[in-house]
Amino acid sequence: MKKYFFIFSTIALILFSCSKEEGEGGRSSISGTIHMTDNTGNITGEYNAPDYDVYIIYGDKDDVYDDDMKTNFDGTFQFKNLREGSYRIYTYTKADPTITTPNVSPVFKALDIGKNEDGNVGTIEVTK
Repeated sequence: MKKYFFIFSTIALILFSCSKEEGEGGRSSISGTIHMTDNTGNITGEYNAPDYDVYIIYGDKDDVYDDDMKTNFDGTFQFKNLREGSYRIYTYTKADPTITTPNVSPVFKALDIGKNEDGNVGTIEVTK
């Protein structure tokens, strides 16, 4: 009897100690849109930014991105096949539009998604 209890306890411990962290391997997704305000030159404009870099951080452990992608022609993006958990999406915007040298700062959006859930961070505003 002690033998079966030990085996059952060991199997239960192994099963319950395995926790899946945030990242790839699930059926959830996170999407959004990058909206650009262009202040360069004499003409200014606003549009959804095509071919713009977007980054994702799995969990809240560090500030190094885990995956990246470029926006579609219409400024939208979607990170697919994610597990449930906490995520941070970010991209870069020009910190001060009046300065012509490269001066960028990150724009973060945090989101928690559940199992088989499609999350949306909405529109992320950036300037050029």
